[in-house]
Amino acid sequence: MKKGILLLSAILALGSLSSSAQKRTATMTDEEMYLDAMHHNITTEKIFGYVKQLSDPALEGRLAGSPGMAKAVDIVKGYFKEWELIPGGENGSYIQLFPHPCVEIQPGSTMDILFPVTQGKKKTVWISKTYPWADGWFAGGMTSDGEVTADVVYAGFGVTAPELAYDDYKDIDVKGKIVLVEGETPNISRNPDSLTMWYKHTLHQTKLNNAVTHGAAGLLYKWVPGPNAPYNPGFVYCHVTDTVVNDIFRGTGKTYKETIRQIYKTQKPASFHTGKRAHIKMNATYNPNATGKNILGMIKGSDPILCNEYVIISAHLDHLGMIPFLIEGANDNNSSSAAMLGVAEALAKSKIKPKRSIIFMSVDGEEAGLTGSTYYTNHPLVPKDKVIAILNLEQVGVGQMLGANYHYKYPELAKLSQKANAMYVHRRLFTNETHFLTRPRTDGAVFMKAGYPCIDLWALGGGYYHHPKDNIRSINPDILRAATEWLYWTTIFIANK
Repeated sequence: MKKGILLLSAILALGSLSSSAQKRTATMTDEEMYLDAMHHNITTEKIFGYVKQLSDPALEGRLAGSPGMAKAVDIVKGYFKEWELIPGGENGSYIQLFPHPCVEIQPGSTMDILFPVTQGKKKTVWISKTYPWADGWFAGGMTSDGEVTADVVYAGFGVTAPELAYDDYKDIDVKGKIVLVEGETPNISRNPDSLTMWYKHTLHQTKLNNAVTHGAAGLLYKWVPGPNAPYNPGFVYCHVTDTVVNDIFRGTGKTYKETIRQIYKTQKPASFHTGKRAHIKMNATYNPNATGKNILGMIKGSDPILCNEYVIISAHLDHLGMIPFLIEGANDNNSSSAAMLGVAEALAKSKIKPKRSIIFMSVDGEEAGLTGSTYYTNHPLVPKDKVIAILNLEQVGVGQMLGANYHYKYPELAKLSQKANAMYVHRRLFTNETHFLTRPRTDGAVFMKAGYPCIDLWALGGGYYHHPKDNIRSINPDILRAATEWLYWTTIFIANK
């Protein structure tokens, strides 16, 4: 009998608690319900946990099209299912599939520079210098498998632009040679017309294809690593750092710093044979039938009419893969994926929903040339004219400050992001109007160029870019949580405006 009384008391107590919770919800304001959802679901421990999960070595750096990326896709898709987001992909799924060939790099890839040394009676021997990975070189993200040893020719920016009276390959023979080229172009003007004219020559695709066209056997690319390049069968390349470039210039009577300064100053090429050789060996597998996967989940809006309009939150999930060793990409861009997941869970579990529908889009292929966002803009899954804003996240896990680049036609997006920060986050915030005239570097720029109202959300004040030090130890959990809360309230303000 005593046990029965205790059980009845417990049931009555639970009923009382349930009734109390319902009564409390009924008396809560909209703001209090949003705050309740935020504090229960957007916590430092939980958001940082997503970063650690997506940075796990088992995901092998999340190269678009790779098995490691497929594991990351399953993780995000699993959360969308758990929180009962409506599938927003193709054929009732969470996935938008698109062709995405990729190259997987294996250990055994190397890069050495060979220096001539005179011995005895004009006898020349070649001394090889090996450089540590990351401090000296990275594998080319879309390199062919193969091995080459050849003379190194410095070819400036690797640009052939007869329409601009500029050609780094003029009067030099690079057939069978390895060319050393810069990123970007010699253009220093910020004039919109000038930027437009030089635009195609800033592309990695243009530079690598140009080297192949001129008969080069390989390439040393002075630029941060990534798979944003074309695949040319039989053409091997890697990325190199200042350390390697300065060594190649040593003993030539020139310095790298002064050579670049003169090119900028005179707007004339300064290509030359360096007298050095390079040995590049890339152990690589080309996967021509690989696929990219955008992941989309939706929370339906609460207003019966406005629910047919959309706010899209996007963050790219991919990174560089193994080149040939792991770069976690904890900040770029697991921090943003974590923020997106935090907001998705909070809004999914909130007792109140925004008026407009919210689509969470985990984008593939950003590092490989913005392929996932480009594919989406060409194959949208909701009507473009029904999208009132895209909030694109990029590297929100490092630093102390927040930043927002917004489409110049939509300053109200920046104002609402400022309101969210001023009311709930209280971080130093920089906003910048952009006309996206240069080479797109974020998915946000792709959306902007396609005509979407879009704002890029960042964290500012430090960090490593495409480097092994971009790992979970570099993440600032406080700015990560602040950025997630900022995204949360910015989304709510835009969706309810």
